[in-house]
Amino acid sequence: MLFGASGGEDGADGMETDEDDGTDFLLKDSGDDTDLRLARLEALASRRPALLSAVMLRQNPHNVAEWHKRVKLFTGDPTKQILTYTEAVKTVDHDKAVGKPNTLWIAFAKFYEKHGDIANARIIFNKAVQVPFKYVDDLATVWCEWAEMELRHSNFKSALDLMRRATSVPQRPRKLSQQEERQLPVQERLYRSSKLWAFYADLEESLGTLQTACGVYDTMLDLRVATPQIILNYALMLQEAKHWEAAFQVYERGTALFKYPHVADIWAAYLKSFVARYGGSKLERARDLFETALKDCPLEQAKPLYLEYAALEEQHGLARHAMEVYERAIPAVPKDLRLSVVELYVSRATDFFGIAKVREIYESAIESEPPGELPEADIRVLCVRYAQLERKLGEIDRARAIFVHGSHLADPRRDRSYWEAWNDFEVKHGNEDTFREMLRIKRSVAASYAQMHIHSSAQVADVAAGTAAVGADQQQPTDTMAALEAQALADKGTRLPGFVSAGVIQQDQGQAAAAAAGQGQQPAAAAVAANPEEIELGDDDDEADQAAADGTANAADDDASIVQEKAVPAAVFGSLAQQAAGQEEQQVEELLGALERFKKRRVE
Repeated sequence: MLFGASGGEDGADGMETDEDDGTDFLLKDSGDDTDLRLARLEALASRRPALLSAVMLRQNPHNVAEWHKRVKLFTGDPTKQILTYTEAVKTVDHDKAVGKPNTLWIAFAKFYEKHGDIANARIIFNKAVQVPFKYVDDLATVWCEWAEMELRHSNFKSALDLMRRATSVPQRPRKLSQQEERQLPVQERLYRSSKLWAFYADLEESLGTLQTACGVYDTMLDLRVATPQIILNYALMLQEAKHWEAAFQVYERGTALFKYPHVADIWAAYLKSFVARYGGSKLERARDLFETALKDCPLEQAKPLYLEYAALEEQHGLARHAMEVYERAIPAVPKDLRLSVVELYVSRATDFFGIAKVREIYESAIESEPPGELPEADIRVLCVRYAQLERKLGEIDRARAIFVHGSHLADPRRDRSYWEAWNDFEVKHGNEDTFREMLRIKRSVAASYAQMHIHSSAQVADVAAGTAAVGADQQQPTDTMAALEAQALADKGTRLPGFVSAGVIQQDQGQAAAAAAGQGQQPAAAAVAANPEEIELGDDDDEADQAAADGTANAADDDASIVQEKAVPAAVFGSLAQQAAGQEEQQVEELLGALERFKKRRVE
């Protein structure tokens, strides 16, 4: 019985235990749920990148790069990736997008292609080409990616059909202006995309015929969407097909479409191909082409054309014409390239004409004047080389004269190589007198450069000091003469170094000195005060000067009281003067006595 009772009690306790499981969990929880909390933490940590991406997209839903990152987070889950791409292409606004929204459509289509679903990839591309993108280049990129997908799966005809469809020119009732055409959607402006046309031309060259490829290139030229590279590709295709004149016509059209500097590559390829094809058989035509190419050519791009022109004359023309081309090339290239042209000119002249022409070239290059002059450094190099050439020929005096001529451009403190070359020359071929003359010229040139440096620095310092003094001491003068007087007063003399000024006496100072003299004061004192640079003399000299000044003043007063007379020329009176002279003689004879008249007649 006890056992039964106890058993009953156990059973009752067991039932109460079963009924209490799960009830009042929060009140009776002992805190032993560590595993559950760790599982929740791990789940949250695994979702952290997706949650952060959602926060970033919530801040800016038009961020294209963030959508690409979100798709990568779901790698291995194609369903979520498709849903993410779908949400992205629906959410991103093309006008507010940060990045290129066309990349989302391309990546979406490539996702289907990667999984072997070409049909859905075409559907995505077909929807993408209807999207109103902001830029024409974005839509052109989508068309090119679609055609490349077809090429990857060997659907060549489909790729060509896509390009023909994309580049079809829309039919319009009238020709629109550029401003009106910019306001049209990108689908209406796609036919002017150079990127799309270049891809189409490549496909026609690879998959089509020569006629279809030429048709594509001609359409590009008519629409004026061709680039210089397109011109080169078109001409090269015709040259490979041995259509030389057609290729040259393409070059002509290219040179008419573009200007320098873009046309430089077209001219270079055109001239090279023409010379290689005809050589000297059409020399006059080749000369006309070179002259046309050089007509508007800038300095930076002229050197290769001149060298090719000279090479043509050397191989197929006249050496005299080649020399003329080299001579024209020297002032037509940048200054830093003229020395190389002169060197080549000298080398070719040596082969064709000899030393007489070489001397003429050196002399003209050394004595060149603006705007075709050479830099001073290059002139010094030419002088040394010219002198070395004359020394090899035994013309020692000519070589020495060349060194003397170029010495005024060589500062001994900077251009030591020039003077070292001259020194070595005098050591080998000179004597004591010529060496001393070289040293004298060297000292003279050094002094001239030093004086130039001193003059320039002194003038800059004087101008700065004079401007500061005038601005600080007095107001700005109102006229030019006042400005010059103020500047002279501020300078206290001349700016020429080595010249000692005797002082500057202004007009008002001279008037003050005169007023002081009228009041009985000594003007010398005022002059001394006005001219601080005057040499002071002794007291004896001052007294002698004062006495001389007083004597001169008294003599001037005495002379002023005497009326001076001046004889009138006899030519003024004419015949009246002769009659008056005769009457005067008669009056004199009447006044004279007999003895005086007798002596006078005797003398006559």
